Amino acid sequence: MKLSQSCLVNSLCTPCQNGAPPLTSKEVNKLFKKLGSEWSLNGTGHLYKEYTFTNFMTPMAFANKIAEIAEAEDHHPDLKISWAMCAVEIWTHIVDGLTENDFILAAKIETAYDKR
Repeated sequence: MKLSQSCLVNSLCTPCQNGAPPLTSKEVNKLFKKLGSEWSLNGTGHLYKEYTFTNFMTPMAFANKIAEIAEAEDHHPDLKISWAMCAVEIWTHIVDGLTENDFILAAKIETAYDKR
């Protein structure tokens, strides 16, 4: 884990206020550098990553780890699970865009990923 990513991992998601603005593209790019992994923006501007595995049960277990992290942070991603894959999509619904919370959650999810 890179030092800048550990700053995200050691942060906590904070409640967003209704009407708060989403991050600017400059802020998003800065946080992408801190995240330092294979996350991308999908067609709707949400953080997105597909994690691969070698069977069906491992992505299910990974999704459960993500659920525990999401509950602890009170910030919940969309998950899609299929054979050998778990896709994660994150954005802040209340601002209909990205916030620092999304990058914090993504960094914490990275720490839960075991490639086996």
